[in-house]
Amino acid sequence: MIYLDNAATSRFKPRRMFDEIFKHLSYSANPGRGGHNDSIDTAIKIYDVRQLIKSLLSCDERYELIFTQNCTEACNLAIIGYMLNFKDKPSDVIFTSNEHNSVARPLYYLKETLGVNLIEVTPDSSGVISPVAVASAITPDTRLICVNHISNVTGNATEIYQIGNTAKKHGIPFFVDGAQSLGHVALSVPDNNIDFLACAGHKGLHGSQGTGFLIYNTQYKLFPIRFGGTGTHSESLTQPSVPPEAYESGTLNSAGIIGLGASCEWTYQNLAKISLNTRYLTSELLYGLKQIKNVKLYSSQSTGVVSFNFKDYSSTDVGDYLNERDIAVRCGLHCAPLIHKQLGTLESGTVRVSVGYNNSIGDIHKLLKYIDLLNK
Repeated sequence: MIYLDNAATSRFKPRRMFDEIFKHLSYSANPGRGGHNDSIDTAIKIYDVRQLIKSLLSCDERYELIFTQNCTEACNLAIIGYMLNFKDKPSDVIFTSNEHNSVARPLYYLKETLGVNLIEVTPDSSGVISPVAVASAITPDTRLICVNHISNVTGNATEIYQIGNTAKKHGIPFFVDGAQSLGHVALSVPDNNIDFLACAGHKGLHGSQGTGFLIYNTQYKLFPIRFGGTGTHSESLTQPSVPPEAYESGTLNSAGIIGLGASCEWTYQNLAKISLNTRYLTSELLYGLKQIKNVKLYSSQSTGVVSFNFKDYSSTDVGDYLNERDIAVRCGLHCAPLIHKQLGTLESGTVRVSVGYNNSIGDIHKLLKYIDLLNK
């Protein structure tokens, strides 16, 4: 099968990731839950992965990294965990129409439970989020700015550098959803003034499912949203407050995290090649779709994610048609209804094509051929 659903989960995984996962599963032990050598060794390996990822993103001593089961948990921890600081105060949160439900739903939960006022910034005429529009939305009660770096629907990128500068100038923490950008583009957390960065391990970083992380600026107080055993202060019935253990209750996915370290290392060693291949294949896909009659295109940037529709067919019909020809794409709303409302595709959804490291130009040409055949 030609796999073009890498925005959901990357198909390619480096060999070293499998080796590390298998090695750890063969000698499983809980980190921080025992004084024996295997437990200590596992804790050291997880510490090393934590430091590795922070270094790859240029994080200094101001930042901590929390391992999560996916990007959704990381988003929830950042948004709910931080906004609990303001449960008795008037609060505005700025967010964008590009947000995935892992950001939108916790925000709407806070609106319902704490009365948080949500300010949605919509895309401009070119389909991107304007930093000027974000700046214009700031109020005296703005507590947080949430921005999706690269849309998982359109693939359009947001200029986070300028937004980060604006947020810093106003003393507002800046949250970035990096699920679709990390592993595709170089990113420095401090250079972009990011205070909360959420990411999945199983997409552009080529790790396994069940992995993710939140990087956050420790100058901001973050309340835990998961409670239980941490391996520290076990005599207390109150959740510890010291990171990272305070936010990592329960048994960590040690094998997945150690494997993620290996895949992150491989990804950043090959980042230039990955980025070039992504831009090349996406550019060819965009050009090819523009040549096909009856295609409605919703993407314009070569970031690896492209959405389109064909005639008045539902996106699901097109997806089923491609699946029967051994081509895997994603159809529907992609868990991001706000951007579909802006695109006018809330009923039909879109056909999403997302390229990965091991896709070839032949894969793109075959997809284009079958889409064109729908006109025959």
